[in-house]
Amino acid sequence: MLKLHFEKVTITHIILISLVLHAFVIPFPEDWLVFDESIFSWASRTLLEGEDRTPYQMPGLHVIGAASITLLGDDWFSLRVPVVIFGMLTMLVFYNICIHFTTKQNALLATTILSFDTIFFFHSQLFLRDVPMIFFGMMAFYLYLHKKYYLAAICLGTGALIKETIIFFLIMIAIHRISHHIYRIKEKLYSDNLLNIILPSKKTISTTTMFIGIIAASFLIPLWIYDSIVTPNVYEPMIPIRQNEDGTENAIPYPLILVHEKRGYSLQNQTGVITNPIEHLNVYFTKGLLSGAYDANKRIITQNYYPQNWVLPLPTDTESGRGGIGMGWKNADPFDEVKNGWPHKGESMKVERLGYPNLALWPVAFWGSIAFVVVSIIKREDRKTALFVAAGIVSMYVPYLFIHVFNGRVMLPYYFILTVPIISLGVVLAADLIKQNKIRFGVKTGILALTVAWFVLYFPVKII
Repeated sequence: MLKLHFEKVTITHIILISLVLHAFVIPFPEDWLVFDESIFSWASRTLLEGEDRTPYQMPGLHVIGAASITLLGDDWFSLRVPVVIFGMLTMLVFYNICIHFTTKQNALLATTILSFDTIFFFHSQLFLRDVPMIFFGMMAFYLYLHKKYYLAAICLGTGALIKETIIFFLIMIAIHRISHHIYRIKEKLYSDNLLNIILPSKKTISTTTMFIGIIAASFLIPLWIYDSIVTPNVYEPMIPIRQNEDGTENAIPYPLILVHEKRGYSLQNQTGVITNPIEHLNVYFTKGLLSGAYDANKRIITQNYYPQNWVLPLPTDTESGRGGIGMGWKNADPFDEVKNGWPHKGESMKVERLGYPNLALWPVAFWGSIAFVVVSIIKREDRKTALFVAAGIVSMYVPYLFIHVFNGRVMLPYYFILTVPIISLGVVLAADLIKQNKIRFGVKTGILALTVAWFVLYFPVKII
């Protein structure tokens, strides 16, 4: 009976449920911006004034924010609603990608699991860059699967204007293409001329060249137009650093820089302006976050900052504030006063926003996905699907692991958001390896139940 009810659920139901949950939480807090929302919102506002003081960030989200403010007004609604829309569209595109590799029921379950992941939900209802970038990356992969390569290239170039990690989707497409070609060689090894199979055709070479060219053009041309019109400012230092008493350091956010300037303190000196993409990329790579100008290793570090721990069943460290949860905002003001002769003591109600890593899903889904890939390769079954899952993990998670191991750089836990869609499908496919119908259905139901339970327990917005 339960299984029969599940079969009546469609992707429309899942998106509507997620939309209702987002509608409930996006107003909180109305008068305060969470985490990097303050940076991106102020960048959007100054862009409307014809100024860009943060060229170490790609301007895509600033343009989205400026356009939304112009159309809807300057408040929480205009900033967060576009990201909610991107989140819903991302789930829809992900569902359609999954259908390419598995059944509609499995695709729906994977999308449902993704919708209840705490980090994905957190990022899809705040004015942050990751979900809009993921949408363009997902759309690029969807178009690539349907052999609309040039449209896929436009999506990749557009996504690069929002966040540089769109390159992971390009890596996934490349890995998927190459691995698919290798399997094709093995299948035709004894039936065709080996040289004709290994060497790419003229059509493949021309298509690949055009594909790369369109990515570059769809990124550089809009950036050139933007730089020519806005002429972003270059400062020294580009990212001012604040030294804390405990020896840690933090980058001073752009809104706080403006506060200091209004009070007569100068933290930066303007040294020039940007007029073309070459200058913009030079600032981006030599003066921005990728340049080492801000050493993230000198912030408060917890076990959640190490990529290898994201896939291990380690307790979430919540003792060090934001350091333990990846990102969030928490504030409750105590009061102890006398009003009209009566004592008043307690805490004023505030909003708590937390983005905990999903301990109930991440380790299980990651290692379940690895198991699915290994078993599929050994049994030579579901190769196409196994290649997709493997390509996703290698391109979305392994780079962060390598950067940490070889460069020593620490990572925020929410970087795992790129891998979550892949393992949401992988864990469902791993459950499909179970032959007994009742046990298989019970395992899938259990995975979904654990994910939803963690979501409820660590719901990103709480009134305190």
